[in-house]
Amino acid sequence: MHATEQRNTSLSSIPQTFDLFGVLIDFLVTPDETGHKISLFKGIIRSGVVVPLHSHPDPEVFYILEGALDVYQDSGPSKGWSTTQGGGAVAIAGDVKHALRNTSSTPVTAILATQEELYNFFRNLAKPFEPEQIPVPPSPEEMQRLFAAAAECHYWMGSPEENAAIGISL
Repeated sequence: MHATEQRNTSLSSIPQTFDLFGVLIDFLVTPDETGHKISLFKGIIRSGVVVPLHSHPDPEVFYILEGALDVYQDSGPSKGWSTTQGGGAVAIAGDVKHALRNTSSTPVTAILATQEELYNFFRNLAKPFEPEQIPVPPSPEEMQRLFAAAAECHYWMGSPEENAAIGISL
């Protein structure tokens, strides 16, 4: 058996789907597999899920497989809110304040490429997804855990007022 076959066989026995504050994530390619350069995820953003205003040094590229993702960026060529449909891509440069939301009635499925630091942040906060469990918004304790982890990584998180100014209610 080749090393690639061994890796694929061993990964298939590990639960792949995680819940990251309402976004379901499959870690497809880890930084270990790319010489610690990039990682690749598949994410499902359920209807009504919001990723609040934030920024981090790592760039992100989203390729939308299904649905329509609303993305806010506070600067650059895509400044403001825009909607990217299935088959479209959106790039967010490092250190650009941005937010995501799914305002449609159907889930958004997307592929995300980013760097190792953001992978580590997601991996440390994600918890195994329990399909039989009814999704609930993050608790105040979970939100505090998010803010503490973001501060530790020197990521910027928008205040409730800054989120409200772009149409996000926390």
